[in-house]
Amino acid sequence: VSPSSKLLALRPDGTGDVTKTHVAWTVEENLPDISSPVSDGNLVFTVTSGGLLACFDAKDGKKQWEHEFETEVQASPAIADGRIYVLGMHGDVFVVGCAREFMELSRTKLSDEFSASPAFAEGKVFLRGNKQLWCFGGKGNMVPE
Repeated sequence: VSPSSKLLALRPDGTGDVTKTHVAWTVEENLPDISSPVSDGNLVFTVTSGGLLACFDAKDGKKQWEHEFETEVQASPAIADGRIYVLGMHGDVFVVGCAREFMELSRTKLSDEFSASPAFAEGKVFLRGNKQLWCFGGKGNMVPE
């Protein structure tokens, strides 16, 4: 996706060139120019470089909600354990519920800058900042093993 293009979903039952025959839906607003969309299979999430997080239904593309974080974002959002992680360029970390209604679960400010997407392993969240590598979590079920 890019701001001058569109986000689209293709039905998976075709063969060959399906660009004209199997488009399930398209969205042309709130498209990211740097980050990639992320989906849990039911919902699709995009975040713009201006910090606008949007949620779309994966079946029909209808917007469920949008929320403005008012921070620069370059990293792609990531989903783990029913949560969406959004990293602001200047140290803002937002955790949002992966749901049809907007629900901010937590927000924090770290003394670093982030342009890389979050990574998850062994129940931990890893954030690669410009200055250091951050690790959060423990033995709990924060992310699927």
